[in-house]
Amino acid sequence: MPAYLPLSKEGYEALCTYLDQALAHRADPSKHKPDPSLLWVGIPQGSILALTPELGIQVKDTGPEGTLRSPRYVDPEAVIIIRLLLLAGGSIGLNRKEMDQPGRKDYPHLRWCIAGQDYKVPLLRLIADTQAGHQTPSGDNHYYLRREDIPDREAHRSSSNLTREGKPTKSPHLDRDDAMDLACRLLCQNADKPDFKVTPEELRCRIAQAFALLDGRPLKRSS
Repeated sequence: MPAYLPLSKEGYEALCTYLDQALAHRADPSKHKPDPSLLWVGIPQGSILALTPELGIQVKDTGPEGTLRSPRYVDPEAVIIIRLLLLAGGSIGLNRKEMDQPGRKDYPHLRWCIAGQDYKVPLLRLIADTQAGHQTPSGDNHYYLRREDIPDREAHRSSSNLTREGKPTKSPHLDRDDAMDLACRLLCQNADKPDFKVTPEELRCRIAQAFALLDGRPLKRSS
C-alpha cells in the first residue's frame, strides 16, 4: 500500500454531495436524508484504512506490531470533517502514552507537518468545539467520540495557566479555526498531491459546513 493515499476526486465529490444533501434536508425536512453510502467513497485515505458500518474509523497502529487499531466511533459529519481536514495530507493517529498502565485510553489526534513543523489537534477538541483556555472532558468510553458521548461545555475545565493571549500553556489549545487554517496551508504546500483542483477557500467553506451540521447534534448534558 502506498505511503500516501490522498483523498480522491471521487471521494471529495461524494463528501460534498453528502453535505449538500444534509444541508438541503436541514432546511427542508421533507427532502431526502443524505445518502450514508457516500461516506465510504475513496476509503482508504491516508492513515484512515477502514470505516466500519457503524462509522468506526480505523487506523494502523504506529507501534512495532503494526496492527489495525480498534474503531473510534464518530458522527457522520465528523467523518467528513476528518477526511476534508486531511485532504492534502496529514494523518489521524492514536496517542500511545502510559503503555504499561491498566485501563489506558488512547484518544485520536490529527497531525499536519507544514514547512518542517508538526502540529497536532486532539479530535475531541474539534468535535466538542472546545474554546481557548479550556480543556475537553473525555467521555465514559474512549472508543465512542460522538457528540452524544462527550460532556457539554458546563463540564469543560478552565486552565489555570494561560498565555498572554488567554490560551492554556499545559494543555492543547488549537481549535477549529486553527485546524482549518492548517488544512488550507497544507493544501497550498501539497497542491500537487490531490488528483483534482480545490481552492483553500472552497475547502474551508466545506469544512465549516460540516462543523455547522455536526453542531446540530447536542453534546451529552452534564448531570
